[in-house]
Amino acid sequence: MSTQRHSARRIDAPDGIALVALGSKLVRCGLATMLRDLGVFREVLDSGDFDHSMELLHAGRPELLVVSAPVEQDKAEKLARTAADHGVRVLLLLRTACDQALERVAAMPADGYLLEGELTPETLRSTLTDLESGLVPVPQPVARRLLAKLRPAFAKTGTAALDGGAAADGDRAGSPLTSREQQTLTLMAEGLSNKQIARRLGISEHGAKRHVANILAKLNCSNRTLATAVALRRGLVSPPGRRPR
Repeated sequence: MSTQRHSARRIDAPDGIALVALGSKLVRCGLATMLRDLGVFREVLDSGDFDHSMELLHAGRPELLVVSAPVEQDKAEKLARTAADHGVRVLLLLRTACDQALERVAAMPADGYLLEGELTPETLRSTLTDLESGLVPVPQPVARRLLAKLRPAFAKTGTAALDGGAAADGDRAGSPLTSREQQTLTLMAEGLSNKQIARRLGISEHGAKRHVANILAKLNCSNRTLATAVALRRGLVSPPGRRPR
């Protein structure tokens, strides 16, 4: 499962550098080795030291940060936020897809997710390809848990909200979003990139980015994945695969 997020610097640039931070040394070294073998980055660094990782981020060296979460939660979140502030893409490496782990990382900025138990050269390459396309890669076990948590909320809103009926219309009528932001949110939930949203709406990519930023701010969400989940729960958009009647 993949959703859409902003486009950043290309991760396949010849001089690209990746940083694998925190977590166990075994996992870091294994992941760093896989990244080196893929040949996507000129250099792959791994660091279990928070201060050293922060220095690298402030120096603007990495183009990608892979950080273990929710291991050392506070440090992982500080690294992720610093990376996001410096335009560095962030992949959160989860040990499990349990509810507790997902709740702890929900507010952390992320461009995608990895699951330790599913780490292979193939899944890693697929994840990097999704990032390059502007998608937010989400492992299937994580996606299933997120959808399972959303189903009770859907049930409370009633079938009309699910199908785009009266309940959903009522929620949308009280939406804090402008009509253009609502259109952007719908396309965002469908997994479109900023460039694709811009084309569909006939606006510039900068305009699409501004609408997405406004949506995240108004819904009080740190990333697109969380914003889509909130929008689905509130009936602001219909679940993927369903069309309003």
